[in-house]
Amino acid sequence: MRWSLCLAAALLIMARRGAAQGAGDVLGQARDALSGRSLPGVRVSVDSGAPVVHTDRDGRYRLDALPSGWHRLEASLSKYQTAVRDSVLVRGGETTLVDFALQPQAIGLASVTVTAQGDPILDPLATPTTQRLSEAELRRLPVSSVDDAIGLSAGAVGASYRGGRLGEQSFIIDGLGVKNQLDASTGQIGLRIPPDMLEEASLTSDAFSARYGQAISGLVNVVTRDGGSHWHGRLAHESDRPLPEGWDYGLDRFSADLDGPVFGGLTFLAALDATGRLDADPVDAPAPDDPRDPRAAAPWLLPHNSGETYDAAAKLTLPVGGHEIVRLFGVRSVEQRLLYDPAFKYDETVAPASRLTAGLTSADWRHSSDSGGAHPLLVDLHLGAFGREFVRGTLDGPAAYRLGGFTDGAFHFVGESVARAQDTVAARAPLPGFTLPDFSKQTPWGVPAFFLGQGSRGDIGWYRFRDLRGQLDLDLGLGNNASLAVGGLIAVQRVQTFSRVQGYLPVGDSVPPAVAASLSPRSAAAYAEVQTRLTDLGLTFGVRYDQFDPRATVQGGRLGARRTLSPRFAVSTVLRHATLVASWGRFSQAPDFQYLVDAAFDDTARTGRFRRGNPDLGFEEATQYAFSLRSRPTRATTLRVNVYVRRLEGLVASVPLGENPDSSIFGNTDFGTVKGAELIAERELRDWWGARVSYTLQSATATSTNAFQFFHGLTIDSITGDTIPGARVDFPLDYDRRHSLTVVLQARAPDRVRVPAGRLVAGLEGSVVVRYGSGLPFSRTNAAGDTIIGLPNGSRVPAQHSVDVLLRRPLALRGVKGGLYIDVRNLLDHRNVVALRRDTSQPTISVAGLQALAQAAYSAHPEPIPYESPRYRGWADLDHDGYVDGPAELMPLYVAAARDFTQPLFAYGPPRLVRLGVELLF
Repeated sequence: MRWSLCLAAALLIMARRGAAQGAGDVLGQARDALSGRSLPGVRVSVDSGAPVVHTDRDGRYRLDALPSGWHRLEASLSKYQTAVRDSVLVRGGETTLVDFALQPQAIGLASVTVTAQGDPILDPLATPTTQRLSEAELRRLPVSSVDDAIGLSAGAVGASYRGGRLGEQSFIIDGLGVKNQLDASTGQIGLRIPPDMLEEASLTSDAFSARYGQAISGLVNVVTRDGGSHWHGRLAHESDRPLPEGWDYGLDRFSADLDGPVFGGLTFLAALDATGRLDADPVDAPAPDDPRDPRAAAPWLLPHNSGETYDAAAKLTLPVGGHEIVRLFGVRSVEQRLLYDPAFKYDETVAPASRLTAGLTSADWRHSSDSGGAHPLLVDLHLGAFGREFVRGTLDGPAAYRLGGFTDGAFHFVGESVARAQDTVAARAPLPGFTLPDFSKQTPWGVPAFFLGQGSRGDIGWYRFRDLRGQLDLDLGLGNNASLAVGGLIAVQRVQTFSRVQGYLPVGDSVPPAVAASLSPRSAAAYAEVQTRLTDLGLTFGVRYDQFDPRATVQGGRLGARRTLSPRFAVSTVLRHATLVASWGRFSQAPDFQYLVDAAFDDTARTGRFRRGNPDLGFEEATQYAFSLRSRPTRATTLRVNVYVRRLEGLVASVPLGENPDSSIFGNTDFGTVKGAELIAERELRDWWGARVSYTLQSATATSTNAFQFFHGLTIDSITGDTIPGARVDFPLDYDRRHSLTVVLQARAPDRVRVPAGRLVAGLEGSVVVRYGSGLPFSRTNAAGDTIIGLPNGSRVPAQHSVDVLLRRPLALRGVKGGLYIDVRNLLDHRNVVALRRDTSQPTISVAGLQALAQAAYSAHPEPIPYESPRYRGWADLDHDGYVDGPAELMPLYVAAARDFTQPLFAYGPPRLVRLGVELLF
């Protein structure tokens, strides 16, 4: 990371001025519509006001640093009809081409307004399907983060897009590609941009440029804003602590930002967002039936489930001169969680916890040529250092709370020093600090079953991933209606992992050895893309070359680099009332590096499982066909219909390793298909209201449901006993949501309202988000969990729906502006079922299953519990002889303990959550 900071400082010294990062440029040419000759001196204005520029002698013009969003451009010249380009979409950090063909003035003719019919129709080179959200919209909606906002897009299921699994998306932060390459399929990137830093966030789900790689399902593009020309700031706090019991989950969130000029054109922007919760993952599970269950007193709070997050970011922008700019950006995110484990419900001090830290430091140098040149050039050089570290295990001491869910320092874990040292030799012996778990004596039931205490599970897992990369992008204008984009990147990565299970025991036959990995993968890419426009026809041709070398030796294997070539093509044309876009592309991504390393793991059901990495893994690939019809019926409304087909190839899956069902090896063995259609209708927030409705119909299937699941549906021949593979090979993917509907309604009252109590209503802002989604698939299994019943992912959880509301009331007091707001999630308190037991297809265990669990536990420990034992429960001693003994007295305790242990808490989504907030603007 040190070298990137030094180089960034050198760039800062040599920097000269350019356009704002959170803004975009518009360039084009004005010509005579009849003769085609260039028109100098044409006045081009934006939004019927400033800025105003005039075309040069070649008829060219350029508008720099326009705020991202929709704009209205007007071109006028004496003796010509004024031409208006309505609804020009400007993107942060990008350049949009807008040409004018002016008609000679005829007597009695008025101005000619060309109204856009698409997204945007005036730039037919804008082929991707992109859904955007600005910082202002983020503040108006009941969302708390960029991820929440992107989740409102059509085709999104959490962080899965268009049926893809986690890890098939890529993140672009201020033009720099960033990805958690180590375990993206099971974890997020780890970076959270404070919402106050945001200029614009968008999701692109098809036809994305050859400029972008490491993705086969979507691109999340985040543009942070620059510091302003005047000092501004914001302080805010939101909480549910003042609310009554049942609504108080111990939430405190503090956010602040400050930006403004420093000196010599240098601007500064910083933001902080910190959240603490006593229950970081609240669920809408039913209250327990037995009043002796300690959750019965406060069923809305889960014990040992608190968490805290800290997100801090800062940005320096230095424009000097006329054509160049340098930006330095840094963000760091920390998340600490206590993880509720039902086995340690009554002995929380040995329950698991986790800590995740991630950071990004980047430097960007941007050069733009003179606006009057025949071949405008835009150069972007990015340098970035990304790091992510995760540790999970048992805390070496209780968490010390200071305010609500906020603690006083970083978590420390038992065995963490051994894990960081990757000392597999020392880890063969029992790890210091771990003690053998035993059945808890603290339960209301007393019986030795299900619940553990005295010691933890003995797991310690640690990994660290670091990525240093350089990225160069060049955009060159080729005449009037064409452009060329070329570039590439080099990434140097470092992977370190350590995993040890049952650390309270020495390594032996039933205890796998600690597994450590240390890899130094290398990645490189290059691309070229040409865009050209012929009147209302736009063509895009691109090709991308990707290479990655795992540089790994796993189980004696050592293989060389992997390579792939990804061509892409798109065509768009302007119809009478719409824009039609058709695209085809091949996309690829290197597999998550976790699939390259050996790993021991614990799934909380059984320990000592083992997976073997595979250095022979290649690229996962997808070929996508997409069609998009975009219309803009009025200046305030847009309508988009998208249809897509994506063929998946070489997906990573696991196959059995020998006869051990708990072992597997990874391979590029799966393929499948995703088909879908999206309908998106939107009305901008204009006058006093706005709305967006998006509906997705989709089918996503593959030969396996995820990387860890059964490869085929198998049956057993009743006569011969042979295993017969199923005839059907395509099964629903894990994120195959067939139907999803999202409705977003926004309203804002005028600052002056001439109605009774108008002062209370004036300026009031409100938004409602309504969501419906059909159920996701899951696989039925038998009671033991080792045999699939029916086809993989052949069953589905119930449909889910929610209603979220945000009301904000701006206030001004003695020159200080601010506001009050109330943010309600799941307003109707609908109990959404998000998961089901695989053996019952219900959230709860069956009566027969409950009895079987209790009977097995009783059979293992039928001994009497005497009065002297800490396990003795007087209310269970029915004959008052000083012993709890026999089936009549012990079995009810075992049944109650089994019922307590199998409560389906995480089968339910979050309940109604209410946040009260106050903010100050200065």
